[in-house]
Amino acid sequence: MPTYLAMDLGAESGRGVLVHLEEGRVKMEEIHRFSNRPVRMAGTLYWDFPFQFAEILAALRICAERGIPLRSIGVDTWGVDFGLLGPDGKLLGNPVHYRDARTDKIHEYSNRVMSTREVFEATAAEPWAISSLFQLLAMQRDNSPLLRLAKDFLNIPDLLNYFLTGVKASEKTIVSTANLMDCEGQWAWSAIERFGLPKMFGQLVEPGTTLGCLDKMVRQQTGLGEIPVVATCGHDTSAVAAAVPAAGKCWAFLSCGTWSILGKLQPRPVTTLEAFENGFCNEYTLQSWFVCRNMLGLWLVQELRRKWNTSADAWDYPRMTDAARQAKSTAIFPVSDQRLMAPADMEAAQYEVIDETGQPRPQTRGELVRAVLENLALEYALRLERLDRLTSEKTEQLYMVGGGIANTLLCQLTADACGIPVHAGADQCTSLGNALTQAVAMGDLAGGEQIRQVMRKSFELKTYQPRDRAAWQDRLELYRKLQKGTGSR
Repeated sequence: MPTYLAMDLGAESGRGVLVHLEEGRVKMEEIHRFSNRPVRMAGTLYWDFPFQFAEILAALRICAERGIPLRSIGVDTWGVDFGLLGPDGKLLGNPVHYRDARTDKIHEYSNRVMSTREVFEATAAEPWAISSLFQLLAMQRDNSPLLRLAKDFLNIPDLLNYFLTGVKASEKTIVSTANLMDCEGQWAWSAIERFGLPKMFGQLVEPGTTLGCLDKMVRQQTGLGEIPVVATCGHDTSAVAAAVPAAGKCWAFLSCGTWSILGKLQPRPVTTLEAFENGFCNEYTLQSWFVCRNMLGLWLVQELRRKWNTSADAWDYPRMTDAARQAKSTAIFPVSDQRLMAPADMEAAQYEVIDETGQPRPQTRGELVRAVLENLALEYALRLERLDRLTSEKTEQLYMVGGGIANTLLCQLTADACGIPVHAGADQCTSLGNALTQAVAMGDLAGGEQIRQVMRKSFELKTYQPRDRAAWQDRLELYRKLQKGTGSR
């Protein structure tokens, strides 16, 4: 029974997960979990990279102590952030957090050389100020001595792999978040050279590439032997895309959690003006690209819970969902409104947006939660329409994955709003996509389609059929008009 260790590091926490593959099915076991807290020093927000690496070593020691015969190890993380290595191979300072203020107003600097539209055309990725390219340009603008010293650039999972194996390689899924890879899956030299960045970009490898074994020092620190380390789908969203339990053609996926990510596999990136203006971007995954749209997700409910939930009056997620299920439909309002991104008071911000529509406010907490969930579903439907237009393909099936599938009301509302069947299942696609890409690297699985077969065999999917189509089409038309009024893409 092959066993793979998936190290899955998110922006808030990390964990080590054992994934066992037997008779075409997977089983998971979490063996280690840790917080991933940034540290602010002298006005700069850093990641505690030595701590992150130490926690990976702790997971490896657990495997050694338990005598687990690991087939391989893989690391995935959040996107965009990176570390720089000096000529001696040593890390030049802790990686800076993407939320650090150094990229504030960076487009005022970068647009003099290359517009955001040109960057999108050259790299297929949305030109967010936080991406690796713009973080590097902030260092360039500020005359950072580290940039002058740097010999190698590595995104976070590649940096971790380097310290595990001694091998420097940049895996394509994580680089696709950086505005540094072109539409052919190579370094975007046209942009790199135009901005005058140092020649510090090395070997690019496909997801599912075996880099080498744990180096001698790591083996001594952990008690493990010469276990292979795989450059898996290093970006967590790409790992999700690799593990969607879909079948057939004409399907899209919706990864639903704090954020929602709507995507569709494509043979090539889509870099049209329409894609750019509508906030779509492209990422790489195992054996494919996918075009996707990031949206606010259950953050809109989580922040309500944070305000309402007290020791004297507990408002947990089951209570909120039950109240919403029993409530009537109320206001339609654009959940893409920028005021809902990070308000001090989410409830007040939602009411402010609702008031501007001229519709009556929800009268109870249950009605407000229902309004949020219904409008999330309408947002998904609107973005799916645009995704279909961009890809010239009508989506016939939508696969929902992630923690949000526990909210069965949202799953049903999404089917209603989109007007197509929604299949919900597999809430751990990141770790599973990581591990099963390792399985492809080790020759235990053939590729992406076999991964999806394993996922379907391992997890029960619940199908939600659309209801009340005419009423939902009317709601979607109103939502479309209101969304245009906000100026949102």
